[in-house]
Amino acid sequence: MRKIEREVELKWKHATIKNDLIFTWLFFENKKLTLRLLQIILPELNIKKVGDTQRENNQKKNKIYRGVRFDVLAEDEKGRTYDIEMQVANNDDLGKRISYYQGKLSAKSLNEGEKFFEKRDTYVIFICDFDFFGLNLPMYHTTTRLEEDINKVVDTGEYNVILNSRATDFSMVSTEVKAFLGYVRDNKVTDDFTRSLDKEVVKIKSSTEVRESFMTWEEKLAEERYYAGKRAKEEERKHNIINSIKKLDKKGYNKEKIIDALTAVTDFTEEEISRYYNELLANQK
Repeated sequence: MRKIEREVELKWKHATIKNDLIFTWLFFENKKLTLRLLQIILPELNIKKVGDTQRENNQKKNKIYRGVRFDVLAEDEKGRTYDIEMQVANNDDLGKRISYYQGKLSAKSLNEGEKFFEKRDTYVIFICDFDFFGLNLPMYHTTTRLEEDINKVVDTGEYNVILNSRATDFSMVSTEVKAFLGYVRDNKVTDDFTRSLDKEVVKIKSSTEVRESFMTWEEKLAEERYYAGKRAKEEERKHNIINSIKKLDKKGYNKEKIIDALTAVTDFTEEEISRYYNELLANQK
Protein backbone atom coordinates (compact mmCIF):
# COMPACT_ATOMS: atom_id res chain seq x y z
CA MET A 1 0.00 0.00 0.00
CA ARG A 2 3.03 2.28 0.22
CA LYS A 3 2.95 2.42 -3.57
CA ILE A 4 -0.65 3.64 -3.46
CA GLU A 5 0.28 6.34 -0.95
CA ARG A 6 3.13 7.55 -3.18
CA GLU A 7 0.85 7.63 -6.21
CA VAL A 8 -1.79 9.62 -4.32
CA GLU A 9 0.84 12.08 -3.05
CA LEU A 10 2.03 12.63 -6.62
CA LYS A 11 -1.53 13.08 -7.84
CA TRP A 12 -2.18 15.72 -5.17
CA LYS A 13 1.06 17.53 -6.08
CA HIS A 14 -0.07 17.88 -9.70
CA ALA A 15 -3.78 18.43 -8.98
CA THR A 16 -5.39 21.46 -10.64
CA ILE A 17 -8.89 22.90 -10.90
CA LYS A 18 -9.78 19.81 -12.95
CA ASN A 19 -9.58 17.70 -9.80
CA ASP A 20 -13.09 16.99 -8.49
CA LEU A 21 -12.39 17.84 -4.87
CA ILE A 22 -10.52 21.05 -5.65
CA PHE A 23 -13.17 22.19 -8.13
CA THR A 24 -16.02 21.49 -5.71
CA TRP A 25 -14.32 23.02 -2.70
CA LEU A 26 -13.31 26.08 -4.71
CA PHE A 27 -16.83 27.04 -5.76
CA PHE A 28 -18.63 25.91 -2.61
CA GLU A 29 -16.38 28.00 -0.41
CA ASN A 30 -16.24 31.08 -2.64
CA LYS A 31 -19.61 32.24 -3.90
CA LYS A 32 -18.06 35.33 -5.49
CA LEU A 33 -16.16 33.07 -7.84
CA THR A 34 -19.27 30.98 -8.49
CA LEU A 35 -21.19 34.14 -9.33
CA ARG A 36 -18.46 35.38 -11.64
CA LEU A 37 -18.24 32.00 -13.39
CA LEU A 38 -21.98 32.01 -14.07
CA GLN A 39 -21.85 35.62 -15.25
CA ILE A 40 -19.10 34.69 -17.71
CA ILE A 41 -20.88 31.60 -19.02
CA LEU A 42 -24.42 33.07 -19.01
CA PRO A 43 -24.05 36.86 -19.39
CA GLU A 44 -27.55 37.16 -20.88
CA LEU A 45 -29.12 36.25 -17.51
CA ASN A 46 -27.66 39.28 -15.68
CA ILE A 47 -27.19 37.26 -12.50
CA LYS A 48 -26.58 39.50 -9.50
CA LYS A 49 -26.29 37.07 -6.60
CA VAL A 50 -25.95 33.34 -5.91
CA GLY A 51 -26.18 31.13 -2.86
CA ASP A 52 -26.35 27.42 -2.04
CA THR A 53 -29.44 25.46 -2.99
CA GLN A 54 -28.79 23.15 -0.03
CA ARG A 55 -29.56 24.44 3.44
CA GLU A 56 -27.70 21.74 5.42
CA ASN A 57 -24.20 23.12 4.97
CA ASN A 58 -22.51 20.69 7.35
CA GLN A 59 -24.04 17.67 5.65
CA LYS A 60 -23.06 19.09 2.30
CA LYS A 61 -19.44 19.43 3.34
CA ASN A 62 -19.35 15.93 4.76
CA LYS A 63 -20.64 14.59 1.47
CA ILE A 64 -17.84 16.36 -0.36
CA TYR A 65 -15.26 14.79 1.92
CA ARG A 66 -16.69 11.34 1.33
CA GLY A 67 -16.76 11.83 -2.41
CA VAL A 68 -20.51 11.26 -2.71
CA ARG A 69 -20.98 14.20 -5.05
CA PHE A 70 -18.63 16.53 -6.85
CA ASP A 71 -20.95 19.03 -8.45
CA VAL A 72 -21.70 22.60 -7.39
CA LEU A 73 -25.29 23.56 -6.72
CA ALA A 74 -26.27 27.22 -6.70
CA GLU A 75 -29.36 29.41 -6.83
CA ASP A 76 -29.58 33.00 -8.03
CA GLU A 77 -31.72 35.88 -6.80
CA LYS A 78 -34.54 34.96 -9.21
CA GLY A 79 -34.78 31.38 -8.02
CA ARG A 80 -33.06 29.88 -11.04
CA THR A 81 -30.91 26.90 -10.05
CA TYR A 82 -27.57 25.74 -11.42
CA ASP A 83 -25.66 22.49 -11.31
CA ILE A 84 -22.03 22.90 -12.33
CA GLU A 85 -19.72 19.93 -12.78
CA MET A 86 -16.22 19.29 -14.05
CA GLN A 87 -15.91 16.42 -16.53
CA VAL A 88 -12.40 15.18 -17.30
CA ALA A 89 -13.08 11.71 -18.70
CA ASN A 90 -15.30 11.14 -21.72
CA ASN A 91 -17.44 8.09 -20.90
CA ASP A 92 -19.80 8.66 -23.85
CA ASP A 93 -22.72 9.21 -21.47
CA LEU A 94 -22.90 12.99 -21.34
CA GLY A 95 -26.46 13.21 -22.66
CA LYS A 96 -27.85 10.86 -20.05
CA ARG A 97 -25.82 12.52 -17.31
CA ILE A 98 -27.31 15.87 -18.29
CA SER A 99 -30.80 14.37 -18.20
CA TYR A 100 -30.15 12.90 -14.75
CA TYR A 101 -28.92 16.20 -13.29
CA GLN A 102 -31.76 18.12 -14.90
CA GLY A 103 -34.23 15.70 -13.35
CA LYS A 104 -32.80 16.38 -9.89
CA LEU A 105 -32.95 20.14 -10.36
CA SER A 106 -36.42 20.13 -11.91
CA ALA A 107 -37.82 18.06 -9.05
CA LYS A 108 -37.09 21.01 -6.75
CA SER A 109 -38.02 23.79 -9.17
CA LEU A 110 -41.73 23.72 -8.41
CA ASN A 111 -43.09 23.92 -4.89
CA GLU A 112 -46.24 22.15 -3.77
CA GLY A 113 -49.33 24.09 -4.82
CA GLU A 114 -47.54 26.16 -7.48
CA LYS A 115 -48.70 26.25 -11.09
CA PHE A 116 -46.53 24.83 -13.87
CA PHE A 117 -45.90 28.31 -15.28
CA GLU A 118 -44.25 29.14 -11.95
CA LYS A 119 -41.62 26.43 -12.42
CA ARG A 120 -38.20 28.01 -12.03
CA ASP A 121 -35.58 27.63 -14.76
CA THR A 122 -32.80 25.10 -14.25
CA TYR A 123 -29.32 25.06 -15.76
CA VAL A 124 -26.89 22.16 -16.00
CA ILE A 125 -23.35 23.26 -16.86
CA PHE A 126 -20.68 20.70 -17.69
CA ILE A 127 -17.12 21.95 -17.98
CA CYS A 128 -15.43 19.31 -20.13
CA ASP A 129 -11.76 18.68 -20.78
CA PHE A 130 -12.74 17.03 -24.07
CA ASP A 131 -14.84 17.88 -27.13
CA PHE A 132 -17.89 15.63 -26.71
CA PHE A 133 -19.60 16.80 -29.91
CA GLY A 134 -16.44 17.03 -32.01
CA LEU A 135 -17.27 20.40 -33.59
CA ASN A 136 -14.28 22.28 -32.14
CA LEU A 137 -16.59 24.79 -30.45
CA PRO A 138 -15.81 26.09 -26.94
CA MET A 139 -19.47 26.12 -25.87
CA TYR A 140 -22.50 24.05 -26.78
CA HIS A 141 -26.16 24.57 -25.84
CA THR A 142 -28.91 21.97 -25.99
CA THR A 143 -32.64 22.55 -26.32
CA THR A 144 -35.76 20.45 -26.83
CA ARG A 145 -37.07 20.85 -30.39
CA LEU A 146 -40.09 19.52 -32.24
CA GLU A 147 -39.11 16.61 -34.49
CA GLU A 148 -41.61 17.66 -37.14
CA ASP A 149 -40.25 21.22 -37.22
CA ILE A 150 -36.76 21.78 -35.79
CA ASN A 151 -37.36 25.53 -35.78
CA LYS A 152 -39.94 25.14 -33.01
CA VAL A 153 -38.42 24.96 -29.51
CA VAL A 154 -40.31 23.37 -26.62
CA ASP A 155 -40.03 25.68 -23.61
CA THR A 156 -39.21 23.29 -20.75
CA GLY A 157 -37.35 25.84 -18.67
CA GLU A 158 -34.40 23.45 -18.69
CA TYR A 159 -31.12 24.64 -20.16
CA ASN A 160 -27.84 22.81 -20.69
CA VAL A 161 -24.43 24.30 -21.40
CA ILE A 162 -21.42 22.17 -22.27
CA LEU A 163 -18.03 23.87 -22.29
CA ASN A 164 -15.11 22.39 -24.21
CA SER A 165 -11.62 23.30 -22.99
CA ARG A 166 -10.05 21.54 -26.00
CA ALA A 167 -11.51 23.94 -28.57
CA THR A 168 -9.17 26.00 -30.75
CA ASP A 169 -11.76 28.34 -32.30
CA PHE A 170 -12.91 30.87 -29.69
CA SER A 171 -14.29 33.44 -32.13
CA MET A 172 -17.89 32.89 -30.95
CA VAL A 173 -17.28 33.38 -27.20
CA SER A 174 -16.00 36.14 -24.96
CA THR A 175 -12.38 36.59 -23.98
CA GLU A 176 -13.39 35.66 -20.43
CA VAL A 177 -14.72 32.27 -21.55
CA LYS A 178 -11.57 31.69 -23.58
CA ALA A 179 -9.37 32.58 -20.59
CA PHE A 180 -11.33 30.31 -18.24
CA LEU A 181 -11.17 27.32 -20.60
CA GLY A 182 -7.47 27.97 -21.13
CA TYR A 183 -6.99 27.81 -17.37
CA VAL A 184 -8.91 24.55 -17.17
CA ARG A 185 -6.88 23.06 -20.01
CA ASP A 186 -3.36 24.28 -19.25
CA ASN A 187 -3.58 25.81 -15.78
CA LYS A 188 -2.39 29.14 -17.24
CA VAL A 189 -3.41 32.49 -15.75
CA THR A 190 -4.33 35.06 -18.40
CA ASP A 191 -6.84 37.46 -16.80
CA ASP A 192 -8.18 38.68 -13.45
CA PHE A 193 -10.70 35.87 -13.05
CA THR A 194 -8.23 33.07 -13.72
CA ARG A 195 -5.78 34.83 -11.41
CA SER A 196 -8.41 34.75 -8.66
CA LEU A 197 -9.11 31.07 -9.36
CA ASP A 198 -5.45 30.18 -9.25
CA LYS A 199 -4.96 32.04 -5.98
CA GLU A 200 -7.80 30.05 -4.41
CA VAL A 201 -6.52 26.74 -5.80
CA VAL A 202 -3.12 27.41 -4.21
CA LYS A 203 -4.87 28.25 -0.95
CA ILE A 204 -6.94 25.07 -1.09
CA LYS A 205 -3.91 22.90 -1.79
CA SER A 206 -2.15 24.38 1.24
CA SER A 207 -5.07 23.35 3.46
CA THR A 208 -4.32 20.34 5.63
CA GLU A 209 -8.03 19.61 5.89
CA VAL A 210 -8.56 19.44 2.12
CA ARG A 211 -5.37 17.46 1.57
CA GLU A 212 -6.42 14.87 4.15
CA SER A 213 -9.84 14.62 2.52
CA PHE A 214 -8.20 14.12 -0.84
CA MET A 215 -5.73 11.54 0.45
CA THR A 216 -8.42 9.55 2.25
CA TRP A 217 -10.75 9.52 -0.74
CA GLU A 218 -8.08 8.71 -3.33
CA GLU A 219 -6.52 5.98 -1.20
CA LYS A 220 -9.95 4.45 -0.73
CA LEU A 221 -10.55 4.48 -4.48
CA ALA A 222 -7.09 3.04 -5.17
CA GLU A 223 -7.66 0.22 -2.68
CA GLU A 224 -11.05 -0.53 -4.19
CA ARG A 225 -9.50 -0.70 -7.66
CA TYR A 226 -6.71 -2.94 -6.36
CA TYR A 227 -9.06 -5.43 -4.72
CA ALA A 228 -11.50 -5.31 -7.63
CA GLY A 229 -8.63 -6.17 -9.97
CA LYS A 230 -7.51 -8.95 -7.66
CA ARG A 231 -11.03 -10.42 -7.51
CA ALA A 232 -11.31 -10.21 -11.30
CA LYS A 233 -8.07 -12.17 -11.71
CA GLU A 234 -9.26 -14.77 -9.22
CA GLU A 235 -12.56 -15.14 -11.05
CA GLU A 236 -10.76 -15.48 -14.39
CA ARG A 237 -8.46 -18.16 -12.95
CA LYS A 238 -11.43 -20.06 -11.53
CA HIS A 239 -13.20 -19.86 -14.89
CA ASN A 240 -10.14 -21.22 -16.70
CA ILE A 241 -9.71 -24.10 -14.25
CA ILE A 242 -13.37 -25.11 -14.45
CA ASN A 243 -13.37 -24.99 -18.25
CA SER A 244 -10.22 -27.15 -18.34
CA ILE A 245 -11.80 -29.67 -15.97
CA LYS A 246 -14.96 -29.83 -18.11
CA LYS A 247 -12.97 -30.49 -21.29
CA LEU A 248 -11.01 -33.35 -19.71
CA ASP A 249 -14.13 -34.72 -18.03
CA LYS A 250 -15.82 -35.00 -21.44
CA LYS A 251 -12.83 -37.05 -22.60
CA GLY A 252 -13.50 -39.53 -19.80
CA TYR A 253 -10.70 -38.46 -17.44
CA ASN A 254 -11.29 -39.19 -13.79
CA LYS A 255 -10.37 -36.78 -11.02
CA GLU A 256 -6.86 -38.14 -10.53
CA LYS A 257 -6.02 -37.99 -14.25
CA ILE A 258 -7.44 -34.48 -14.54
CA ILE A 259 -5.22 -33.29 -11.69
CA ASP A 260 -2.15 -34.96 -13.20
CA ALA A 261 -2.84 -33.55 -16.66
CA LEU A 262 -3.48 -29.99 -15.57
CA THR A 263 -0.66 -29.68 -13.05
CA ALA A 264 1.72 -30.91 -15.74
CA VAL A 265 0.96 -28.13 -18.23
CA THR A 266 -0.46 -25.27 -16.10
CA ASP A 267 0.26 -23.45 -12.86
CA PHE A 268 -3.04 -24.67 -11.38
CA THR A 269 -2.51 -26.30 -8.00
CA GLU A 270 -3.82 -29.71 -6.96
CA GLU A 271 -5.88 -28.05 -4.24
CA GLU A 272 -7.59 -25.70 -6.72
CA ILE A 273 -8.34 -28.41 -9.26
CA SER A 274 -9.66 -30.76 -6.60
CA ARG A 275 -11.89 -28.07 -5.07
CA TYR A 276 -13.45 -27.00 -8.35
CA TYR A 277 -13.80 -30.59 -9.51
CA ASN A 278 -15.80 -31.36 -6.37
CA GLU A 279 -17.91 -28.23 -6.91
CA LEU A 280 -18.76 -29.37 -10.42
CA LEU A 281 -19.78 -32.82 -9.21
CA ALA A 282 -21.93 -31.27 -6.47
CA ASN A 283 -23.70 -29.03 -8.99
CA GLN A 284 -24.36 -31.95 -11.32
CA LYS A 285 -26.17 -33.95 -8.63
